[in-house]
Amino acid sequence: MAVGLKAKLCVVAMWACVGLLGCFSPVKYATDLEVPRLEASYGDVSLEGEIVDRWWESYGDANLNAYVTAVLEHNPTLHVAYLRLVDSELSYRQSVSGYYPDVSFGAGVGYGGTASSESKSDPSYSLGLTASYEVDLWGKVRAQKRIGELTVQSSRDAAETAAISLVGNVVTQWFTIQYTRDRKALTEELLSISEDYCRLVEEYYRNGQTTGMDVLEQRQQIETLRATLKEQETTIRVGLHALEILSGRQVKPHVEGSLPEQVVMGGTPNIDALLERRPDLRSARRQVESADAQVVVALANRLPSLKLSASLAFRSSSIVDLFKALIWDVGANLVVPLFDGFQQTTAIDRAKVSYLLEETSYFLAVYEAVAEVEEALLMLSLREQQLLDARAELARQREILDVSREYFVEGALDYSRVLTALRGLITTSQSELDARRQVLLAQVAVYKAMGGATWLEETSERGVERARTRLETIGETQEVEDDTGHEEGK
Repeated sequence: MAVGLKAKLCVVAMWACVGLLGCFSPVKYATDLEVPRLEASYGDVSLEGEIVDRWWESYGDANLNAYVTAVLEHNPTLHVAYLRLVDSELSYRQSVSGYYPDVSFGAGVGYGGTASSESKSDPSYSLGLTASYEVDLWGKVRAQKRIGELTVQSSRDAAETAAISLVGNVVTQWFTIQYTRDRKALTEELLSISEDYCRLVEEYYRNGQTTGMDVLEQRQQIETLRATLKEQETTIRVGLHALEILSGRQVKPHVEGSLPEQVVMGGTPNIDALLERRPDLRSARRQVESADAQVVVALANRLPSLKLSASLAFRSSSIVDLFKALIWDVGANLVVPLFDGFQQTTAIDRAKVSYLLEETSYFLAVYEAVAEVEEALLMLSLREQQLLDARAELARQREILDVSREYFVEGALDYSRVLTALRGLITTSQSELDARRQVLLAQVAVYKAMGGATWLEETSERGVERARTRLETIGETQEVEDDTGHEEGK
């Protein structure tokens, strides 16, 4: 009895010592990555103020706001991203299996004996449990767990990056449709003026006051405007169809109203805030940390491994006496790799190279993100100045039209000069409309470059929940189909 007790105490002490040894791994992977220090000046056009969260709502279009919500719910690309996120969560669940022992139940029967002329075969029966556990001496299991966590987070970042791009595409397409409709209205007005002017030129031609070439030029201009109207109508239909595709053809867009005016944007983030607001930058950083953890895995594969095993079983040569004797045993297996053709050494070097590649890619992504914000702000400043110039030109053209009408009333000018001034006003109005659209698109580019905020987190939570619900309903759907098929078979 004393010997058995001592043996049990030794086994318990061995397990405790090995467990403590695993807690103090000599190999550690770094999680602190030095952020590139850049001047967050954004040139001389930095914006000050509170950063807008759900920025598309600033334009005051209820239909646009509702459609963005619908697209974020039904877009197939986002559905794929959220399903990949759920898959990464399941993969992470598999990666932490190393924290637990492998336990199995077995039952067996066999025959054995000596190979001789007087051989006799004896039966053997067994029934019991077997457990094995590899001690995490060098932090390999913890590194694999870390990689799984980073993979899940990167999948979420990928979904959020897709959401930012998707919202930008919806708003851009929405503005393009409104712009095309406004441009179509101006084209129709210009066509009406051109038709009046053409009739006036034809009257001059009949009176011998102009040539036939002038009449042909006016008629050609009218045909060109009619062709432009057809092209604009097609552009609107194609744009509406593109918006419907973005919603997975679940919701039809109701684009109404004219192209909106630019809004007050608020502030731009500094470098530290930008690193957190941009999900693509967060993902790039996590790729570096994951590569760092892969170095730990490669190092651990080259170091000795310790595997513990234990079993508890009934064994007997007679099935009647099987449960009379309970046998237990424990053991430890230490494996030291000696030579593998330099496979593990090369794997370590490759893991280190991958870390350096990801680190360099991360720094490059940060530089490009800052440059993207700066370029978007500079372009916005340029577009705003172009809009001011276009509106100044439009104001002058209105003055020209007013003066020409006054002279016409006084008899100092003929009506053709009035129509020319009116046509110039329409053309200038189109230029102002183009400039206003460019400002809005530049604002969208700035918003996209700055990343997301609270709305991204809310969208991701709802998207993941929908993906999990779809996963859970697959089995229920299959059961319903099986039951239906069974009933039909009856």
